[in-house]
Amino acid sequence: MNRYDLAMMIKCLLVECIYCGALLFGQSPSQPSFEVASVKPADPNQRAVDFVISPGGRLRATNVTLAQMLYEAYQVKYYQVMGGPGWLKDARFNIDAISIGEPTRKEMMVMLQSLLVERFQLKLRRESREGNAFELVEAKGGIKLKLSSASSSYIRLLRNTPPELPGVSYTILGQKVSISKLADYLRGEMQRPVFDRTGIGGEFDFRIDYAIEGNLETGPSIFTALQDQMGLRLAGVKGPVETLVIEKAERPTAN
Repeated sequence: MNRYDLAMMIKCLLVECIYCGALLFGQSPSQPSFEVASVKPADPNQRAVDFVISPGGRLRATNVTLAQMLYEAYQVKYYQVMGGPGWLKDARFNIDAISIGEPTRKEMMVMLQSLLVERFQLKLRRESREGNAFELVEAKGGIKLKLSSASSSYIRLLRNTPPELPGVSYTILGQKVSISKLADYLRGEMQRPVFDRTGIGGEFDFRIDYAIEGNLETGPSIFTALQDQMGLRLAGVKGPVETLVIEKAERPTAN
């Protein structure tokens, strides 16, 4: 048997295993998957955490937990994941996976879902549960926003406090960002769903300077900053929270 035939046989066996795993865990067998993937326990002395997607369809995750991989694969925040084993947020792994062609990030996240099902024997379900949320609304006096004329769009968080000190002061910089995208970004900062209820269209440039709760002597809270600096208000409400309920997960064998 030549090298090509051997490679094709291995590929067919891998496809068959993925197909069987997909049927067992309720996943569509046609869901795309990585061509080659390695999942190994991380070095306990490793400190750096990384999650990188490179051109050519390569994904490298270093020193990440299964919970962190779920956040990326299913595009959810930590408060949207429930259940699972005790090691879900503690045990750390390294992943090196390669796909065929030039898949988009969205396509690679679907492949990562397939990988987690196969290697971690993952079984989960989606639920919509009522929970605490925020609505982003226009404050009294109207918005204080500048329409953007920029050609590129970004939203990023800057830490103003020196690294050697506890992080208490931050800046959110936005360029050519819609209010709905800002609301989506604030989900991570507020640790709750944030719904855009402003009805305001357009894309804006903005800067939000604030400090975390408990250290407000260094700056206003995010609530005050949004109202004073942008003319927006966060109102607490009850609302639907899309939740991933982890029914089963097992530690993978290193390979």
